[in-house]
Amino acid sequence: MRWDALFLDLESQFAAADLIAVENEIAERTRREQASVPLMGRLRGQTGSVVRIRTRCGTVFGGEVHHVGAEWVVLGTGSGPAMIPAAAIGSVEGLGRHTAPERSAVTARLGLGSVFRAFARDRTSLTIQLAADGTRINGTIDRVGRDFFELASVPSGELRRADSVASVVLIPFSSVEAVLSRS
Repeated sequence: MRWDALFLDLESQFAAADLIAVENEIAERTRREQASVPLMGRLRGQTGSVVRIRTRCGTVFGGEVHHVGAEWVVLGTGSGPAMIPAAAIGSVEGLGRHTAPERSAVTARLGLGSVFRAFARDRTSLTIQLAADGTRINGTIDRVGRDFFELASVPSGELRRADSVASVVLIPFSSVEAVLSRS
């Protein structure tokens, strides 16, 4: 009878050790998977949810996540859409548990340059908020380079016409804290 108890005890010890090994393997795989998720993949999983993004300069934008590209996120805020470059993000609050991969190879290539070229093509009236001091410049994008764009600055409320351009301002992508729609 003591032999039966001894063997049962050994079996339960081996079963417990196997269970611990499986749990450790699951935990390690989970850590590896989480380590492979980029910031934009984490934000992509929040599409449709409301979050608060604090930029590196301290400005807070709150709203529903509408679109997420390779280098930017668009929030629907109370005052209109705000596109925030990934490089300007300081922190994000209000995240749920979800992440999401890139939807396609095409969306993976939609960087800031692609978005700024689309704004230039459509002559979209924008407000560019600069990261350095929060300065806001109104205008339309005239030209887009590899890592900069040129904004034809116009007074607030005016449409871009040749006689309404106050100046043309070259803005490096890295200086953009947010792009706000003026529509």
